[in-house]
Amino acid sequence: MENLTHTGETAFLLKFDGKMTYAFYRELEDRVIDAMRRYKRLEIDLSKVTEIDLCGLHLVGLLLTAGIIVATSDVVERASRSLIGTLHAAAHGCAPRSEHASINLQPVCS
Repeated sequence: MENLTHTGETAFLLKFDGKMTYAFYRELEDRVIDAMRRYKRLEIDLSKVTEIDLCGLHLVGLLLTAGIIVATSDVVERASRSLIGTLHAAAHGCAPRSEHASINLQPVCS
């Protein structure tokens, strides 16, 4: 999943391989936070990511606060564009109804 390689005096390369999904989120987040505490500057390589979901995209956002992305995969690019497009459309009120959040309040019977 994550291969850590030292790339110089001040930068630390985080290399992700495989899935960045809910199933692996806690493990990846712990390693990322540890790297953020230990190194001033991170370089992030996402070129080997094969699957990403909303949790993985959240992790990418966290990574961007501490470093720069030096490589991405097509999977990451498509997911990022899709999320940004949906958020932009929803903010302007033009997202299809299925993409709007909805709440269905019903009484709970015990």
